[in-house]
Amino acid sequence: MSGAAATGTFGRASATPDDGRARPWRDRIVGPSDATDRARVQRIGARFVGCGLITFTVGLSPVIAARAELTDPWWPPLSAALVAGPALLVIAATYRPTLRYQTALAALSSVGFLLATALWFVAWDGDVAPGHSWWSVWLVQFPGVPGLVFGMAGRYLLAIGHIVVATFLAQTANQIGVYGHLRPELYLGSLVTIALTCVFLAVAVVTVRTAGLLDETRSAAMDAAATSAASTAKEAERARFAALIHDKVIAILLAIEVGRPRPGLGTQAVTALDELDRRDDEPPEAMTGVDEFVQRVRTAIAATADDVERELSINRSASGRYPGEAVSAMIEAMCEAIRNARRHAGAGASCLVVGDFRADRVTLAVVDDGQGFDPDRVPPERLGLAVGIRGRMTGLAGGDVEVRSEPGRGTVVIVKWVRDGGS
Repeated sequence: MSGAAATGTFGRASATPDDGRARPWRDRIVGPSDATDRARVQRIGARFVGCGLITFTVGLSPVIAARAELTDPWWPPLSAALVAGPALLVIAATYRPTLRYQTALAALSSVGFLLATALWFVAWDGDVAPGHSWWSVWLVQFPGVPGLVFGMAGRYLLAIGHIVVATFLAQTANQIGVYGHLRPELYLGSLVTIALTCVFLAVAVVTVRTAGLLDETRSAAMDAAATSAASTAKEAERARFAALIHDKVIAILLAIEVGRPRPGLGTQAVTALDELDRRDDEPPEAMTGVDEFVQRVRTAIAATADDVERELSINRSASGRYPGEAVSAMIEAMCEAIRNARRHAGAGASCLVVGDFRADRVTLAVVDDGQGFDPDRVPPERLGLAVGIRGRMTGLAGGDVEVRSEPGRGTVVIVKWVRDGGS
């Protein structure tokens, strides 16, 4: 059975993605889970900055209305839209499975703010703010905030560039609106604004970089652990092989005497050679029939999750008996795939196990119609897929695994075993 067949049998895994209506309200507010801490920090930070821009725009609406007489009527609503509109897009993008458009949206937010400030010069009617007002352009209150979106996206130079340009541009417009001309000494206040904004940018930079360092450290630790485990396994196999040589081969060689060999020595030699040949295989008595295999699969599915459907097909053209190691590995990998589906597919997702049992091969496919994921972006610390499924099956003679998934399109995990000599 192929992976395509498994998907076709359970078409919901690739037909209609989960619309989210059955997901808990908390999941809808928090948004999708991230594969790395860095992505999680970037997502939350961009959402926070976007909410801040909208809050500034709404909170300063009385100020916008109070200074509306200094410009043409079209500028106040347009300037608010140019600031709040990109901020809404930034927030909405944080609920997407990936953050691939974060830099583009940061640029849109920056351009929107700068364009709103530049258009003030076009809309200005020549009057100045009444009384002893210190400001005439509402944008001068937070010129560097859109640059923080660049900071969360990792574009630090672009962030600094926006902060400097936007601050001086907004200060220039504000001075003209207040005094009717420029006062260079007031640009010292712009330097203070830039410095304070850069403090927040520095916090964002350190937070994002620390999260990235944590990801790299965790990945390195997992690689070291995997290397250590592999080395330990090799040492254990080497020790076992040495014990077999010592206990069997050398003992037989020492028992050989000149003349006619002792009765039974030939049988012992044959047995030792068989054990050497089978050192990586299950002993011949650890074989499982197809009916027992199928029953163990049914029992394991029921014990792991009682709401999982199953479709198990047995080819009776040739009776099959399977090594116990293959049976155990496939069932454990299947159960791990079911547990992953229960944990990550999302509320309301359905799960199906499709099995095909033949004399020379067995295939088990775990299919769900959940939210899916990008297999290339799974972090190394997620041991379920890396060790519980891939590691277990690739370490099995004749074993293999295939994972098919993408965000919003469900997941298919196919574990296979082919007998030596099978096609």
